Amino acid sequence: MRKTKVVMVLESQGGTRRHVVDLIRGLDPERFDVTLIHGTSRLDASFVEDLPDLRRRARLVPCDALVREISPRRELSALRRVRAVLRETRPDVVHCHSSKAGIIGRLAARLEHVPLVFYTPHAYSFMAPEFSGRRRAVFVALERWFGRHATTLTFNVSAGEKRAALAAGIDADDRLRVIVNGIPDVPVPSRAEARAALGFGGLGITEYAPVVGVTARLVGQKDPMTFARIAAEVIRRRPDVHFVYMGDGPMESDVRAYWDGCGDAVASHTHVIGYRSDAEITVAAFDVYLLTSLYEGMPYSLIESLRAGVPVVATDATGNNEVVRPGVNGALFPVGDVRAGAAAVMEMLGNPPDRDVARETFLRRFLASQMVRDIARHYRGELTPSAAELRSEDALKEAR
Repeated sequence: MRKTKVVMVLESQGGTRRHVVDLIRGLDPERFDVTLIHGTSRLDASFVEDLPDLRRRARLVPCDALVREISPRRELSALRRVRAVLRETRPDVVHCHSSKAGIIGRLAARLEHVPLVFYTPHAYSFMAPEFSGRRRAVFVALERWFGRHATTLTFNVSAGEKRAALAAGIDADDRLRVIVNGIPDVPVPSRAEARAALGFGGLGITEYAPVVGVTARLVGQKDPMTFARIAAEVIRRRPDVHFVYMGDGPMESDVRAYWDGCGDAVASHTHVIGYRSDAEITVAAFDVYLLTSLYEGMPYSLIESLRAGVPVVATDATGNNEVVRPGVNGALFPVGDVRAGAAAVMEMLGNPPDRDVARETFLRRFLASQMVRDIARHYRGELTPSAAELRSEDALKEAR
């Protein structure tokens, strides 16, 4: 059987990196020959740790010019680099991940006449609250042009992301497919084992103390200040509760300063413990998972929480509201609403759902094997219209 040649293009990290790594690991090496072109300017620790395994599964091509910042000189350099790899590889499929890689990779694929071109936005840039006015209009226009002229299909990681694309006129409904993120069902430690691994005893967290936590970067999108304010509100009502922020980022000092300013009762029960390579399994240490994001695509951290059987309180944002089932595995509250968030956490601590029930919602929908299977079938053309059929559809739409 001839292998399908796939070239993936990746600039960003975090959840996008996780998606790509799980996809590469899940593809059958007897059926797929994979090349990954990736940026080098902001590699996270997990990606660096994954590199030896990835090199056994795919050809890795670093591209220094593939960066997040807007720079015409670097973008032209990245385009030349990606085109050279495509010319050499002659792939059957190009799959681009996130906005910058989506523009560079899809343009290169169009110029090199690649038969099938797929795109996974992992939350469109224009969905971010800071994108408004002219800036939002520019990004919508770019997504619209590339979606209609340089993409076979777009894979949205949530139905909400697809609705945002349709509302912005990015592409037609039949050019957008929802394929949710999935993760492997690996063993996770018990609550006690995870707490020991994280050193909770040294933080003054006793064996029986309730812990509300999160595993996320301390960046604007995750709105860590709302997490901090909810923590202070809950601790004032329940002094036995501890809050743990597992992650790092530029807003760490803001969060620490806020908690310090709340007095010792709050400061002694709030903890920022930094980045952990084992965060996806040590989430089992928490009694409630609290995510305060302003927006998401389909957050891996919520899925990891459910895999560990930990119920979730999260903002009612795109992606979050497709993982959380209120009354079953967690609760939702309005973005930025500290009072509602604190009330939801209090209710979850007082009346938590069964851990096995929370885990069952993961098993039913968020397994990596299903995600990989759906994408692989598109790569093989089993679910994807041919390029000729798509061109014919375009001609009909234009004629109408």
